[in-house]
Amino acid sequence: MPGMDGLRLPSGNIAKPRERLLAFCRGEYAYYDAIPSLDANRIDPLDVLVTVAMNSRVDSAVKVHRVHQGLAENCNPRLPALPEDADLIDLDRWREPLRELLHAAVQAHFVLIPVATKVLHRKRRFLIPMLDGVVLRYYLDTPELRALLPGTENKAKAADVAMEALTLFHADLVHTRDAIGALRVWLEEQGFSLSPVRVLELLVWMEVEPAGYYR
Repeated sequence: MPGMDGLRLPSGNIAKPRERLLAFCRGEYAYYDAIPSLDANRIDPLDVLVTVAMNSRVDSAVKVHRVHQGLAENCNPRLPALPEDADLIDLDRWREPLRELLHAAVQAHFVLIPVATKVLHRKRRFLIPMLDGVVLRYYLDTPELRALLPGTENKAKAADVAMEALTLFHADLVHTRDAIGALRVWLEEQGFSLSPVRVLELLVWMEVEPAGYYR
């Protein structure tokens, strides 16, 4: 089992994974991860509201209404193409319907990849990690990919850019499958249930987010 000292990823190293995950879950788990989805194939107002706890900035009545209505209209017809147990480990199997879902999501008002994935993770917890700006920059911060980052602000390109980041995220997930599985078992013993993609996304976010909340 990965110890308190570190977890090695193809993309970099993560310090103190158990300590950080436990600190996060004790402080924040109740406000998002512990709140169940009402219907795996339907985006409800609750799915948007809880993202405020994940800094989605959907922070006004107008934004809540428009984001929910837009995501429900654009994504509900596409969610059944991705089974609830679809797993990012099998990315090649789900690549095209996932790209289509993300593209449809970002066509909604006030929605780009960070908001889209904070909502959609609740629908497909084993497939879709939260790709906020911190995590996107982490995976796209190479000479070859850095030029793609402005595309995250472009509704026509955002889903394709996100898929580039997901391909690298997938490589980390495959490489650390056993270690993350052990971390999940340990977290369950502490009373916290997270999917593998959520564990990895949190570890990356905590390692590099600029405020250093959990470092």
